Amino acid sequence: MQITLTVPDKKADSFLDVLRHISYVDIQPSDVPCRQSSENNEEKFSAEEFYEGLKEAIHDVNEAIAGRKQLQTFEDFIDELRSEAVA
Repeated sequence: MQITLTVPDKKADSFLDVLRHISYVDIQPSDVPCRQSSENNEEKFSAEEFYEGLKEAIHDVNEAIAGRKQLQTFEDFIDELRSEAVA
């Protein structure tokens, strides 16, 4: 699976450091310009909150791979995002 993420320039180095420590993640540079998010719409997280969320997400994926957890489908995720945008 290939995923494209947009990370603020000032946070990119620390984010990439986290990803480099995950053995199954392959990081490839991209020349594709990205959409900049507005400061007003960007939710702020502390580094500790980010790392805790990332650890939880990795744990959930590992549980799903092992068959112990059912993850949300992509369609349900998109529907959830749409309903939050309307609210």
